[in-house]
Amino acid sequence: ACDFGDLILHCVKMLEEKLFPELCILLNGYHGTQHNERFWSIIIGHWFRATLLMLLNRVNTLEQCFLTEEISETTLYHSEYCSLASPDWSSAIISFNNDQWNNVLNGRIINLLDNINISLNYYEDENSSFVYQGFKYKASINDQSFKRKILKWAQIIYSKIATKFVKNTDALIINSYLPIKEEIKLELSLGQWPQMWNVFTPKIDLKPDQILRKNLTKKFEHKSENYIENIIRTLLFELLPVYYLEAQQDLKKIVNELPWPKSPKFIFTSNNFYTDEVFKLWTAIKVELGTKYYVGQHGNGYFARKHRFPRIEEKTSDKFLTWGWTNGLAKYIPAFIFKTAGRKPFSYNINGRLLLIETVQSRRLVTWDATSEHDKYFEDQKKFVSELANEPKHKLTIRLSTHYQERKYNDDSRWYEFDQSLKIDNGNIAIRHLIADSRLVVHSYDSTGILETLSQNIPTLAFWQNNFDHLREEVIPEYQMLVDAGIVHLSAKSVADKVNEIWSDVDKWWSERNVQDARKSFCDIYAKNCENPTKTLSSFFSKK
Repeated sequence: ACDFGDLILHCVKMLEEKLFPELCILLNGYHGTQHNERFWSIIIGHWFRATLLMLLNRVNTLEQCFLTEEISETTLYHSEYCSLASPDWSSAIISFNNDQWNNVLNGRIINLLDNINISLNYYEDENSSFVYQGFKYKASINDQSFKRKILKWAQIIYSKIATKFVKNTDALIINSYLPIKEEIKLELSLGQWPQMWNVFTPKIDLKPDQILRKNLTKKFEHKSENYIENIIRTLLFELLPVYYLEAQQDLKKIVNELPWPKSPKFIFTSNNFYTDEVFKLWTAIKVELGTKYYVGQHGNGYFARKHRFPRIEEKTSDKFLTWGWTNGLAKYIPAFIFKTAGRKPFSYNINGRLLLIETVQSRRLVTWDATSEHDKYFEDQKKFVSELANEPKHKLTIRLSTHYQERKYNDDSRWYEFDQSLKIDNGNIAIRHLIADSRLVVHSYDSTGILETLSQNIPTLAFWQNNFDHLREEVIPEYQMLVDAGIVHLSAKSVADKVNEIWSDVDKWWSERNVQDARKSFCDIYAKNCENPTKTLSSFFSKK
């Protein structure tokens, strides 16, 4: 029998396969184009899949509320005043987390649910309308240093000069995830002038055309036996970002004026495939004309997590360059861990501190309750700290995610409420410096950081909840190697006991043969190092 997560994944896959082709036909009809599904998937694929997941969560959550609670009435913002459509995918992500936006969406869903007997009161003040552009968080606490500002200014000046040397057939390499020195070397090896392409942020001020969207919804709607599908069909064009509909032609004008290569030999990125609307449209156009599109792995979770495989960027690229993983399929090219390639290796202090690296509450893009999940996670973290012996606890530094202030969980306040003596880092210090001051790094979730510290041979422990429930069956033996070696733990007490056991001589434990063998075997699959990254990549690209 499959679990609930598998059932949701199957539901999303079925809906995606059924609805996406229909959506593409309607978008082509409106824009007067004949683009294929790959074109549209490059542009809207991430938004579409995440929106399906989000709507499944909201519908199921409301249903459970009505089934388990006696709710007689609720107050809603009026959807006539508050648009659900954001300009782009980036601002839609922010909207998905916004309480007022979710209030409007909940109201729309309640009106579409059958057999719901509830009184709806509307807040009619037109001044309550929120700007459809989305909701911007305050700037990060990581204000740029003077040195970083100077470097940023120098980069802008260099970029303006470098674009004068762009050839029409140059490859477009942007945000490769390689260190900048390695990216420059790669471009030189390909015989082109190194560029430092900036993200082009479009400034298009078009609001959703509600009449247009209602007409498109009528074409998209038809009654299905699946009531959730019916709700999704009714809401999808209300949620569709403006850049994909009303502003698409304006966005094309921006794309046509880019200083990028006109006929690139290939496109390579490890980042811009997600929220960069200019890059996505430009890439979709070039790919449809025959340009090869290569994507590099962006962090952890690829191939291993059963609810994320394959991702949109894996499906839409011609080749996907991994950090070592391969399944024998021609599309996946095993490479190396990009983030640390060619950089000076991490260092650590054999007599240093204990570093606990935290994650942040998930955005509301998932099918489960992200707040409840983070509650359990935080209790697990407190359990770990409580089980530490006095000395490692005294030397503990808790590194919060740099994004924690974007959420409302107040991780820092909760930690101080738990124990005011704890040392908390809120993201001001570069993680490399924190590692250099530590003898042992503990990752509290299955993260990219695990791959980085393991590949750099930094003494590493990790623990998380729910055993291997998040992993695909095929990869569990590879993770089990780390469990058997005492690197990965499946409970807070187990990992705390391990810290206490090895604290007086972490290096001795870390150098044990079974530990190093497990580390090397795991890294050969998921986080390979490379002595000459430029040669490796240029060899691959030159053959294509």
